[in-house]
Amino acid sequence: MAKRGEGAPERRGFATRAIHDGDWSEPVAEQPVSTPAWLTADYLYETFDHYADVINERRPGFVYGRYGNPTHFALARVLASLEGAEAAWPFASGMAAIHTALTSLVRTGGHIVAQRTLYGGTFSLLTKGFAGYGVESAFVDPEADAVARAITPRTGAVFLEPLANPTFRVADVEGVASVCAERNVPLVVDNSVATPFLLRPLELPGVTMVVHSTTKYLNGHADVIGGAVAGPASSIDRIRSLAIEQGTTAGAFEAWLTLRGIQTFPLRIERQCATAMALAEAVEGHAAVEAVGYSGLGMHPDHDRAKVLFGGMGFGAMLGATVRGGYEAAARVGRALRLARVGSSFGSLHTEVCHPATTSHRQLSAEDRAAAGIADGLIRIAVGGEDPEDLIDDFLQALGQA
Repeated sequence: MAKRGEGAPERRGFATRAIHDGDWSEPVAEQPVSTPAWLTADYLYETFDHYADVINERRPGFVYGRYGNPTHFALARVLASLEGAEAAWPFASGMAAIHTALTSLVRTGGHIVAQRTLYGGTFSLLTKGFAGYGVESAFVDPEADAVARAITPRTGAVFLEPLANPTFRVADVEGVASVCAERNVPLVVDNSVATPFLLRPLELPGVTMVVHSTTKYLNGHADVIGGAVAGPASSIDRIRSLAIEQGTTAGAFEAWLTLRGIQTFPLRIERQCATAMALAEAVEGHAAVEAVGYSGLGMHPDHDRAKVLFGGMGFGAMLGATVRGGYEAAARVGRALRLARVGSSFGSLHTEVCHPATTSHRQLSAEDRAAAGIADGLIRIAVGGEDPEDLIDDFLQALGQA
């Protein structure tokens, strides 16, 4: 008897054969080396009961793209593994991941405590998006005592970035986690900059969830937008339900690109951290540089904290350099660079620089930027995979024109 998808071509019309004769329904005994990208949006079932059982989770199977497919679940598995989490879920962007994580914890009339030096997009989400839901946010220094003072009976979550973007001050993650555990307040940590190579926040008592922009170091090739949330299975079940309802699950191809990138992540991030250290040391004493924000430097105010928190794995792959002379001097450096380029993101193999005050942190007022330590002369340097000597030469010649 002919199997489904087979049959004499003359018994079927041309369009029918074009649609059905390419179907592959046979099991494959061999394991593919690379996890395939499941690009189908939906699935076929033998009966109505089969479909109903799968969508109601009475039997294993797949339903529809936003519910997840094998590529999504493979990515979720490795993300959870890297973060030491029970579970994870991939999102269409880092902001979608942050929004969903906080939405799962905070209700109308609630309160969020976040650190003062925060990615501009997250700051905007809290001050505009969540404010529109009737959720108030307080911005404080990422220190245990400051967070403890800011927590109120309405506080539904505390939000922290271990390595503040773009100043790269190091948060008191352990102290804040201890306060949150004592007060029974969920702590959400954005680990996009530090990455699980340097820090696994979920290993600290008091950390509830970790969020990521997987666009950055985890994917590492500047060719995908994605995000993720990792944490306890009970939390991620709620997170995934919200992603299904909101339609914010990562696209299948984007999930596959991220899965591919993660395979080289340990190699890339180790090299990028080492190069960032070398570059920070090279520009630290330059006459045109007022200050260097990199916790690997012995004179950095958070150096000792970083050594303990990151366990000797490195100090991150980005640094901030404040150029004497404000914006105009910083702009001259940006124009003079030959290898590094002005760019909008970080985490890829191309070294990119930006001027946070006018771009990534433009949402902050001048007063808020000053409070966060974002000077007009600050340049954020996202180190890529180039040879360290070439990058050092490039920045030294560019600083010479400041």
